[in-house]
Amino acid sequence: MVIPASLLTRLLLSLIPDGRRAPLTPNVGEFANKHSDWYRSTLTKLFDSLAAGRIRPVVAARIPLVEAARAHELLESGDCAGKVVLIPGTEP
Repeated sequence: MVIPASLLTRLLLSLIPDGRRAPLTPNVGEFANKHSDWYRSTLTKLFDSLAAGRIRPVVAARIPLVEAARAHELLESGDCAGKVVLIPGTEP
């Protein structure tokens, strides 16, 4: 099922001029404004679950904020699985 879905996605993106830059997710700010009560409630539940340790994000790298360019390079390369976290106030 994954291969047909991937091929269909590729086909649809090829129909869009410069399809590799086509937005694949909704605009979060727009959605939050339209559904503010639901969004606030869901975000509160998410942060509560994070604080309680019920969910744990996958962190691929923790990089000092002063090395933000390196973090962008890592993300653009596609060589990381998980989130890249920028740490403020740390030296390289």
